Amino acid sequence: MKTVLVTGAAGFLGSHLAEHYLNKGFHVVGVDNLSTSNMNNVDYLKAKFPQYVFHKFDACGDWAHLKNEIKGGLAYVLHFASPASPPLYQKLAFETIDINTNGLLKALNFAQDNGGRVVFASTSEIYGDPAISPQVESYWGNVNSFGPRSCYDEAKRLGETLIFEFNRKHNSHHGLVRIFNTYGPRMNADDGRVVINFLVQAERGESLTIYGTGSQTRSFCYVDDLIAGITKYAESTLTTPVNLGNQNEFTILQLAENVKAMYPEKKLELKFFDLPQDDPKLRRPDTTLAKKHLDWTPQVQLQTGLERMRSWLKESKYL
Repeated sequence: MKTVLVTGAAGFLGSHLAEHYLNKGFHVVGVDNLSTSNMNNVDYLKAKFPQYVFHKFDACGDWAHLKNEIKGGLAYVLHFASPASPPLYQKLAFETIDINTNGLLKALNFAQDNGGRVVFASTSEIYGDPAISPQVESYWGNVNSFGPRSCYDEAKRLGETLIFEFNRKHNSHHGLVRIFNTYGPRMNADDGRVVINFLVQAERGESLTIYGTGSQTRSFCYVDDLIAGITKYAESTLTTPVNLGNQNEFTILQLAENVKAMYPEKKLELKFFDLPQDDPKLRRPDTTLAKKHLDWTPQVQLQTGLERMRSWLKESKYL
């Protein structure tokens, strides 16, 4: 089997991607500088798959040594290294810009030199605070280039441009997926994103923190569904953006009430705070292209996914 190289492999999505390809029999090489990820994810995979190769490595560095890890040819470079939650990417703003631009160029050149295909983790945040809903791939977005979220939003937008220009220059076929809100096992307990925040607070008997009135909407995709979409995209010849996410839309207040109902004995309260600057009011993907080109539709309903995640939290070392 060929080699799959995953950057950000100790992170939430990266570790699930590595596990998927290990289960399929690929030779998997994971790299991560561990700035925002969790070594527990690596330990879990190495215990399950002793053949798994992991390097603590900053993907903005020199990739030359990674050529020695390629076995059977290079299939994919999945560039998923990046802080992804607002508290973390705002704390590591320059690193976030760097990994989504310079790090992506390193991935593109490495894949090009070794006959592989890059799939870049872009994001629904390229749409900013959208003026339309659901968001379709042809929508150019409503993004602030000069604000606290800009380091992430604009770095991902530039990453998409880099892929477009790289493909145009080299007549190559690298691609990207625009990932909407995703949740599931192996998220960091202090990640800062709303699903893990609510569940960790509920497990600890703390108030659920809501920013603004809770009327802003999100569409929550369970990680197993997302990984299925990403891997189908990798297997395709698509080079254009495709939205991956769940089309079922919920307000943050609805999510909080769902979590409260899972813990009736704790009588959880809601605590409201000011809405952060540029926090999007609407977030819902149009997944027409994913259905058409990838034959992909999410299967896991929110309540099922929340129960699975609660079970994982109770059994894991993450709290």
